[in-house]
Amino acid sequence: MKEYRQRYIVFEIESPRLVERWEFLAALQKRASQLKLDMEKGGRPWLTAFHGNRGVLRCAHTDKEKAIELLSSINEIGENSELKIAVKTISTSGTIKKAKELI
Repeated sequence: MKEYRQRYIVFEIESPRLVERWEFLAALQKRASQLKLDMEKGGRPWLTAFHGNRGVLRCAHTDKEKAIELLSSINEIGENSELKIAVKTISTSGTIKKAKELI
């Protein structure tokens, strides 16, 4: 039995060009390891959906605030920080269906 509930955070990336899923995922993983965020029961956040410059990040309900902090701390993409971006949280949902409707 799970001891946590899933939360789905819908976010939007503001950037001069479209960001590829793999680029954002690499930046997300890099920033998570830099911050050394201690996620509790749900493990690491997971990029569930990504389309255009919007996406859905899954996390445990106990880690929602940390996941939002992680998203908002990402401000560059690329090995040499070649692309400056801003990530804004749009909404948080308890179901993936509702979150996907927003992207």
